[in-house]
Amino acid sequence: MTAVGMTEASSALHVYMIEDSPIFSRLLAAAVESAGGELVGHSDNAEQAIADLSRVDADLILVDVTLESGSGFDVLEALQRSGKARSATKVVLTNHTAAECGGLSYSLGATYFYEKEHDSWRVLELISKMAASK
Repeated sequence: MTAVGMTEASSALHVYMIEDSPIFSRLLAAAVESAGGELVGHSDNAEQAIADLSRVDADLILVDVTLESGSGFDVLEALQRSGKARSATKVVLTNHTAAECGGLSYSLGATYFYEKEHDSWRVLELISKMAASK
């Protein structure tokens, strides 16, 4: 790899995804790739996500609330407690409503809260904007 290639790779938007839906995971991964970002990790459970996020540097963390085991809240709480990923943008994207989960998400450090049914386009737009600004 050339120095130019290394520079391009290091300047890409680094995204970590916590999502248990295979279909939604593929959609988000495709959005990250098409925007020129790099998916630096993916997990469908809280324990693995917490372990991964202690080792990877992500600019954007996409968090589903309901996971195979544990919850997105467990991940946000662990990140808040540890101080890891403090500068990362954390987006909760879930099937739950803002009335159900929005307040807790923000209190645990989420930057944005989106409902999958109504706001998925906002996440795709955010990924594109963040990747373009890197």
